[in-house]
Amino acid sequence: MNQKIKRITNHLLFILAIATSIDAMAAGFTLHLFKLNPFLSIFLIGITTFFCSYLGVYIGKLTGVKYEKKAEFLGGFILILIGFKILFLN
Repeated sequence: MNQKIKRITNHLLFILAIATSIDAMAAGFTLHLFKLNPFLSIFLIGITTFFCSYLGVYIGKLTGVKYEKKAEFLGGFILILIGFKILFLN
């Protein structure tokens, strides 16, 4: 198995960070509607995001090369399902 490892450039990482931040900002706008404690919400969302991101990186390191194509497909498929759920159920 002599595969070339793909590297994420700083530019791509910056774009991914912006996209994630825009999503978080949209979620933040809706928190006001539920009259939740903003500091508790920020803390819980931050901790959850950190652990989910860490877990994703860890699992990616373990299975990245072996399941690369399947993981790309599965990730895209899940995002499409989430999009349909938001579109049709909200």
